[in-house]
Amino acid sequence: MDVTDPLIKSLVCDACWNGLFSVEGWKTVLAGKKAAGHRGYSNGYGYNTTWAALRAASGNCNWCNFLSGKNKHREGGLQAWIACDEDSNCTPAGEKKLSVIVHGENGGFSKNCYFMYTDSDDNAARDVKARDRITDVSTPESYKLALECVQNCQRTHTKCPSVEAATTLLPDRVLDCTNTQKPKLVLTGGKQHDLYIALSYVWGGPQPMTTTANIDEFVTSGLDMSQFPPTIRDAVEATHNLGVRYLWIDALCIMQDSAADKAAQLGAMCRIYRTAYLTLNAACASSTREGFLRVPRPPKVPDARVPYRCRDGSAGRVYIAREMDTDAGDASRSYWDEMEPVAHRAWCLQERLLPPRSLVFASDTLKLVCQTETASIGNALCEPSTGLRLPTSVYRTRDTAEAGGSGDEKDGVACRQAWLATIFMYTIRGLTVASDKLPALGGVAEQFARATGDRYLAGLWRASLLPDLLWEFGDAPRLLPRPKGYRAPSWSWASVDGMIGASFLEPELEAAGAHRREAEVLGCKVELASEDVPFGEVKGGVLRLRGVLRRVVAEMRKGEKRDWGTREALVEGADGKVVKIGVLRLDAEEERPTEMYVVPLVWDARGSFVKGIGVVRVGSGVDEYRRVARFSGSGGEGGASWLDDLDRREIVVV
Repeated sequence: MDVTDPLIKSLVCDACWNGLFSVEGWKTVLAGKKAAGHRGYSNGYGYNTTWAALRAASGNCNWCNFLSGKNKHREGGLQAWIACDEDSNCTPAGEKKLSVIVHGENGGFSKNCYFMYTDSDDNAARDVKARDRITDVSTPESYKLALECVQNCQRTHTKCPSVEAATTLLPDRVLDCTNTQKPKLVLTGGKQHDLYIALSYVWGGPQPMTTTANIDEFVTSGLDMSQFPPTIRDAVEATHNLGVRYLWIDALCIMQDSAADKAAQLGAMCRIYRTAYLTLNAACASSTREGFLRVPRPPKVPDARVPYRCRDGSAGRVYIAREMDTDAGDASRSYWDEMEPVAHRAWCLQERLLPPRSLVFASDTLKLVCQTETASIGNALCEPSTGLRLPTSVYRTRDTAEAGGSGDEKDGVACRQAWLATIFMYTIRGLTVASDKLPALGGVAEQFARATGDRYLAGLWRASLLPDLLWEFGDAPRLLPRPKGYRAPSWSWASVDGMIGASFLEPELEAAGAHRREAEVLGCKVELASEDVPFGEVKGGVLRLRGVLRRVVAEMRKGEKRDWGTREALVEGADGKVVKIGVLRLDAEEERPTEMYVVPLVWDARGSFVKGIGVVRVGSGVDEYRRVARFSGSGGEGGASWLDDLDRREIVVV
């Protein structure tokens, strides 16, 4: 296409074509670098104009129309600065973002960054790698592009483990997808090797399942797909079209009416998802009734289409799209992981974290998510993933022989922070069955245990037990009721519902140095529901500490009209006056004791901080306690002096 092609020139007015979009003008844009000061200006291309001039030209100039945008009523002059001065955090990798700064002389300043993408047959494709999204993800071409992404990952990504048929042990049961209309259930006996695909999806209600009553029929005659919901049918079809024979689906590969089989299979979750060749992530479907292959996906809506001057002097066209544009309620402008139904299901978190690579059937297009990057098929523009990834030091640990990791301090910090982030990301998600709280994270916990060699205690870790005990209920509008049935000991975050905040406290605690004091852990035991599932359900747990115990009165803050679950911890001072020693954050809605005890777990003897838990006595004659709150105290009104006269004693928390 010639540089004077009228179709390209017609995108903008003569002033823009001869200025910003001239060969020299665009070279200046591409050479832009950040410059200090000037409220974010770079040394890219700048020019002066007026709001009136922009509006006058907007009818036949995409750029002037784009700049005038929502400023229909502004008057006076303005400066515009344009530069490719920031590395793009989207994929394909290696692109630059287009920074656009507008500064009005009568007030008003804006700086926005835009991604650029173009069509594969456009001249600009020589320089700009990103393409428009593919919205039909069930075509042969889409599968071909998906496999190219997978093969590229296996070939070039050093962080991503390869999966080979000869060394991959199939799960105990898989579906043979050779016949997509009637796949058969295969019993492997745990001795068969081959590639397989796993499915991650939202159940969203009842669905057909494998039971002790129908398993023989499924093995001998197969499963009539006309009787199964769209998501299951789509998974079988996609597996077949990707050239893989076997598929693992939890509802069909676990006998759902057998407690023994469920325990055995839940204990294998880590291996099942880690050794799958691919995981199909039905991200866009809120139930099995919706399917994920043929759901309508919106085309990407750019902010503008403008000329692009290539490095060889020729001209092409690019689309520009603002990063993280939240103006639309769907994926037409921007996409991020949290908008998907799977982001709200607790089980789906480990199904996202454990696989070496997943094909994500998202609301906008089809993506490959691996341990290195998130990329849309066909080199389509892919906004940065906001999803959590496990650190390499955690993820690459495959066998218990490697337990304990490299011992590198940075790896230890990354591992610790990743676990705390996992708790947060997990607890903001929902569970249909309350007793699944620990099992639904069991595979991830197992992977951390392999990496660290640490002992898992109902959601906490023995090596970091004191800081782990300092979790607290998150900043929700209200507290939630504690589950009716037993789920975990009261000292575990798994005993309550809702978002949990678990902070990385180690730097603050270490800063106390020789002034740091802490309770002593005498022992911590957890009774498992099944010895075959060490990272699953528990029936009980006991924490034994040697520390101090201080009786307090818990009162709502004065003047607080709404109960946010926060209480002031009050004690009587030596002079008989009531003294506030800290704040209690209640764990659950039914916890409304006015009298409780504070157990400091770690504190600075100088009084800069005291961190602990609030407990109440269990029964009247037993010297045991139950956690009901998180306690925080710092400075003020005597600091930590209220601890001075307390004798250490054994404290049992259940």
